[in-house]
Amino acid sequence: MTLIFVLPGLTFGQEAASQQSFFEQYQIEIVLGLAVLVAIVAIIAMYTLLVALRVVLKLKKAEMGIVEEEKELIPVKEGEEGVGFWRRFWNRFNDSVPVAREAEVATDHEYDGIRELDNRLPPWWLYGFYFTIAFAVVYMFRFYFLDMPRQEDEFQAEMLKAKQEVQVYLASLDNLIDENNVTLMTETADINAGKAIYEQNCSVCHAADGGGGVGPNFTDKYWLHGGDMTAIFSTIKYGVPSKGMISWESQLSPKKMQQVASYIYMMEGQTPANPKEPQGDLFERAHEADVSPDAEVELEEADPQTNPDYVDDEAALEEGECC
Repeated sequence: MTLIFVLPGLTFGQEAASQQSFFEQYQIEIVLGLAVLVAIVAIIAMYTLLVALRVVLKLKKAEMGIVEEEKELIPVKEGEEGVGFWRRFWNRFNDSVPVAREAEVATDHEYDGIRELDNRLPPWWLYGFYFTIAFAVVYMFRFYFLDMPRQEDEFQAEMLKAKQEVQVYLASLDNLIDENNVTLMTETADINAGKAIYEQNCSVCHAADGGGGVGPNFTDKYWLHGGDMTAIFSTIKYGVPSKGMISWESQLSPKKMQQVASYIYMMEGQTPANPKEPQGDLFERAHEADVSPDAEVELEEADPQTNPDYVDDEAALEEGECC
């Protein structure tokens, strides 16, 4: 019976997408379940007590010389003499008119030699039917009078939980990005995020338009450490301490480093206002994507203060460290 109260709330949705504890989520079901459990234990205890009193009373009568005829808990019917208790119980549970006495329950309806009987339903079927009625009453009381969540509410909670799990999974994938699997990002949202990171952290050394300053020019085809995505990402990640460029591994997530690397990658071929002379070696790219390095990249204006990838690194910049 305890399951009648607990299972409906647990079957369709194991837990809502919230920070509540299990007890807070299913407080009513737990209380009702415990109440029913206590009632069952009380009934068993009372029955045990009555049996014990019966035994004591029987012993007292025996001491007084009173002899009573032994009565069976399940009466013995005709033809059941010598049959054990459990066999009689099984017969009652599947009670039906024997074939030899079918004439007693036969109706006057007959078709093609088949007679219709007015036999009673088996007790096991009736008990099951009564149980479904009781279950329906408890079920409706729970959902319509206790203001418990409906199936639709539990479905929406499960969908929200699944969405949050997907977001956590995708975030974990972002943290798996490294120089061995980094790829060029071409989505506008990612390029704009990379631009915001670049303007906040890199433009002081490389100029806002990538023309170079303290650091090298990003718009020509000459690179000091390689001009493909793997090389650019590695340079950002590990830095070049000997030339004053810090490692950004501890300050930018792998995805943010990929975004800013993609933005720098697409600067090649642009026309800066005051380009710095080429540095390093000529690097001809085997392009990671069908993106022409000479094509103008359309970027939406991104406000670093409102961009989710905004990184405040003023302290590092004030110390003269740059990317």
